[in-house]
Amino acid sequence: MPRPRKLPDGIRYRNGAYYCDFYGGGRRVRKKLSGNLDVAMQLFNELRSRADKADFNLMDNDYPLADLKTQYMRHCRQTLKPSSVARYGTCLKAILARLPANRVSQVTVETVLLYREERLAAGATPRTVNMEVGALATMLRWGVDPARVIALNPIEKLSPLRHDHPKEGRALTVEEVGRLLDKSPQPWRDIWYAFLVTGMRKEELASLTFADVDWDARELLVRSDVAKNHTLRRIPIDAGLWEILRRQEAGRKDRQPGVGKIPKITEKVRARFSRDHVFVSTQNTPLTHRSGTYHAFLRCCKLASIQVETLDGDERQIEHIDLHSLRRTFATSLIAGGADPKSVQELLGHKTLDMTMRIYAKMHAQTKRQALGRLPYGQGSLAPEHVLQYPGSNEGFPVQNGHQTVTRPKASHG
Repeated sequence: MPRPRKLPDGIRYRNGAYYCDFYGGGRRVRKKLSGNLDVAMQLFNELRSRADKADFNLMDNDYPLADLKTQYMRHCRQTLKPSSVARYGTCLKAILARLPANRVSQVTVETVLLYREERLAAGATPRTVNMEVGALATMLRWGVDPARVIALNPIEKLSPLRHDHPKEGRALTVEEVGRLLDKSPQPWRDIWYAFLVTGMRKEELASLTFADVDWDARELLVRSDVAKNHTLRRIPIDAGLWEILRRQEAGRKDRQPGVGKIPKITEKVRARFSRDHVFVSTQNTPLTHRSGTYHAFLRCCKLASIQVETLDGDERQIEHIDLHSLRRTFATSLIAGGADPKSVQELLGHKTLDMTMRIYAKMHAQTKRQALGRLPYGQGSLAPEHVLQYPGSNEGFPVQNGHQTVTRPKASHG
């Protein structure tokens, strides 16, 4: 089709197709329309109309879900970590494929309720369904503001599914910490110790390089591009960790690429080989790859005879241990030791103090039992056998392969 001699402002022709490029609704709108002029003009007029409505806050929800997802995922890739982008993408793919809706206006509370019902009937857990619906709600909220392409979030007031048996992660006891460090082979022992004395998140420690170590100030730098709240923070280096860091720094030049079981894996291992990262796997690759660190942690827990899950009488999981438990142990140990909440917040990298205070709330039941135990005329209150005690205030982590133990207090009968 020959190119027309004159096109309206905001639309242009290139390589057999028409494109729009204009400003409206406070943003630039660039989009491929169609190779047919009549169709392109119809789409162009619709886009200009929506942009004019946005200028006067007259938006509606007649917007394609596929286009909204494309824009939202572009936003996610620019602002979120790759793991978060992948999670949002997976959740949106799952729910949008099953919802009978092509446009935002077709998304209603009723359609989402039916979706949840079908997913639960198919065996999905409430937590999984909540994640999928939550991703959709977050995308719609973004579409309202700041994207300003739809008028409202139709499921904004929809409450998540009730989860009667959430999987609650727990901290390790000091006795468990001692066994874990004693039974774990290298390099995992040093890695677990680093988690325990810094409280760093998995990705934060896995991304730590020798350039992030302030040797003069004896502090670790958690870069803003790695931190969850995108804020740089400094963590003082524990004496035992200092010895580990010096040993790692001295041996980094001797690191050699690992070897896989087959040539293809060996090639991938060598491509990921690093002398820059402080902590690496047994093949001298960064710990950021998939779930290798998590599985290594479970293996070490098994070697240390640490129970990784707690079940109730109906064989339902009520507590579990995972890699994040090392961070929980760090936090609860600081709190039990009397550290002030603000310092704990800064060490953990929590964006708000409220997030830190939730840890205090979880420990409240424990402190209530301890308070009852101080009654001179009472017999004390013991937690059930399956409830593990939080680390005490004077209990540190062993630097060498020694055991530190805590004993469950016995009730007084005097």
